[in-house]
Amino acid sequence: MERQIEQAEPWRALCQQAVVEKDVDKLIQLTKEINRLLTEKDDRQEVVRC
Repeated sequence: MERQIEQAEPWRALCQQAVVEKDVDKLIQLTKEINRLLTEKDDRQEVVRC
C-alpha cells in the first residue's frame, strides 16, 4: 500500500527522505523538488476545477 502511494505521489517519498537527511545541501535540494512537485499537483487541480 505504501509503495502505491509513493508511486502515485512521489513527493511523499521525498518528504520521508528529507526527515532524516543530515546534509544541508541535500535537504535544500529535496525541499526544492518537493515544492516543485506540489506546485505541479496544485496547478493540475486548478485546471480540473475550472
